Amino acid sequence: MFSPIRVLALVIFTVYLSGCATYGQDVRKGLQLVQQGQYPEAAKALEGALDPKGDDRLLYYTELGVVYHLAGDYEKSNRLLTSAERIAEDLYTKRVSDLLTTAMTNPRMGPYRAADFERVFINYYKALNYFMLASNTDSKSAKADALEGARVESRRMDMVLSSIEYEKGSYEEQADREKSMFSKLMRVFDKLTGEIIDKDKIVYRNDAFGHYLAGTIYEQHKEYDDARVAYQKAATLYEGGYQSQYDLDKSMTEQAWFDTIRMMQKAGGWNNQWPKLSQKKLSKAKRTELRAFNNKGHLLVIEHVGMVPEREEMNMILHADANTRQVVVSPVLSGNPKTQLDQRFWFFALYADKGISDVLSAAYENRMGPALMQFGLTKREYLGPLWDVADGLGVIDVMKQGMRITVPYYGVTSMQLPKESKLSIGSEKYSMMVSQSLTHIAVQQQLLAASGDLQESMAREAFKGLTTAKVASLGGDSNSQAGAILGLLGKITTAATASAETRNWLSLPGQIKVKRIPLDAGMHTVNLSSKLANGAVSNHTKDVKIEKGQMAVWKVRSFPQNASTNIQQTALK
Repeated sequence: MFSPIRVLALVIFTVYLSGCATYGQDVRKGLQLVQQGQYPEAAKALEGALDPKGDDRLLYYTELGVVYHLAGDYEKSNRLLTSAERIAEDLYTKRVSDLLTTAMTNPRMGPYRAADFERVFINYYKALNYFMLASNTDSKSAKADALEGARVESRRMDMVLSSIEYEKGSYEEQADREKSMFSKLMRVFDKLTGEIIDKDKIVYRNDAFGHYLAGTIYEQHKEYDDARVAYQKAATLYEGGYQSQYDLDKSMTEQAWFDTIRMMQKAGGWNNQWPKLSQKKLSKAKRTELRAFNNKGHLLVIEHVGMVPEREEMNMILHADANTRQVVVSPVLSGNPKTQLDQRFWFFALYADKGISDVLSAAYENRMGPALMQFGLTKREYLGPLWDVADGLGVIDVMKQGMRITVPYYGVTSMQLPKESKLSIGSEKYSMMVSQSLTHIAVQQQLLAASGDLQESMAREAFKGLTTAKVASLGGDSNSQAGAILGLLGKITTAATASAETRNWLSLPGQIKVKRIPLDAGMHTVNLSSKLANGAVSNHTKDVKIEKGQMAVWKVRSFPQNASTNIQQTALK
């Protein structure tokens, strides 16, 4: 027999156990320490928050891999990232495993599989680690070994990118599809039905900056023809759509062509081609710079700015409308006004009824008034014959009382990107170029996954609701005390455990900026001042040695909480 006290204790215990923070909340302390430059403390905090053998095992190795990269322990970073690479490959080939567990519980109780761009950045960081090892040693043999490691990782990154491009299609193939009559008609009807996002244009197909870094590594390895191929691939991607898709600096496209032509000059055998290419792709100022560039030394500055945004959870209520045989979904806006605006925007952009057909449907059903009042806050799906199937499964009864579902989202309306970064060497000043935006990539990947997220959440909560109803029926008549208590407990448990997949690799930079500066041989003091998203200014200073015909590299990480050079420089030593 159930006593009220025992029931209350069970309810409280169940809610307590099932309370689920987002991934960002779980690792926030470690990430804050990273931004403050306290890398040993950050590593300890992340080791306490993540399990190297659990469902977050991939993130354990990727997050710590970045921490040790920032601390200048490039060898340990690579050991961690090598483990991450093996885990990512294993999980990539086992997409269907643990699906039932996830369906019965929540996405956080299944292993985290890296997004496509995260798989690429495992090899990116490994290549960058080797690159920095080569740049920080005077030993010729150690430099050669490190550059060979960087070259191997560049090739592995290219293999991952090639498989993604093969699966998703290239920018050239997408451009050809857009020219077809059928594609034009589809765009017209997308507008009529209220679609405001052209999903074909936000697919992560390749990575221009990944190829650009590979070109830099090949150039440092003096493999000039391989460098030419990599730079040209980067230039073609930037020009073909990558630059506009991720809102990168237009000057980055010209820079990639500039470096392609430089490698043609260094490799030799292109004397008839490179002058024509420079006339076609370079401005007059860049052609002037090209004349003397290879005769000097030059400095390559790579700045990683900020962090990728965190995924949050948005709650929705789903119920069945027996009068129209429709499933109706509405968001439950929560948090401060800015957060609620983010949630409303995300729901409107991805889910809400907003097309002409939706308005006409509302008129036919005599619900025009309520539809206009709730514009942008409702999604209705007519089930038709599937209504009877759902009713036979018991799903309609579960939904009639209202069912809470959750989906991940990014707060895009309040998202602030870093501002300008300026380099100064003596009296000369230079602007850093945005060459990569992982913030844009992450948000666009989530936009593409939104429909699937909603479907999976509805199926998951319906499954749990049906299970709860079955458990309640085992307690006796639904009108009995035991049945009522079990039913109530089941509803509380189901509501409390509804959650979304909010995990992502959070120590990745939000943006990557680069700049190449030709310099005379000798020592130069370089200053970098970056205006960050929160209004703070990050300042870095470094003395660099330039040798004729050689490339020097300065890698910087700019954080809102790390506004001076001293913290990062000391850690790197």
